[in-house]
Amino acid sequence: MRAAADDPVQSQQVLAALFAEHVELRHVPPSASDGPIAGARLAELSRREVEASGRALQGGVQRRSEITVEGDAIRVRAQVGGTLADGSTVDVRTNTRFTVTDGAITALESDMDEATMAAWGQVLYAGGFELPA
Repeated sequence: MRAAADDPVQSQQVLAALFAEHVELRHVPPSASDGPIAGARLAELSRREVEASGRALQGGVQRRSEITVEGDAIRVRAQVGGTLADGSTVDVRTNTRFTVTDGAITALESDMDEATMAAWGQVLYAGGFELPA
């Protein structure tokens, strides 16, 4: 994970390969999407997010990550930013905790405040993000 941490595409691919059949999704603060999700669906959603952010952020996505191990979990704190087509700049700081059981990611907890969620939503919208059917 550390080797791919600052490349959004490679990082997404590494994580997607580690998702268990079902992953418990949690947000802080809680979100309507919290609960179990198929690992394959989560992988598809994360792939689409990475593609949308790449389209939205002119000149590429700037990313810096810090990865730490916390018992049975891996925490990834990242800073994702860049400039949107309208000239506005965004700086999104993520804090995600992946719980690992028997070598697979079985839970994902994303800790983002409302302002950060809104900024990430702006990036995804600008990149044409659509939920898969």
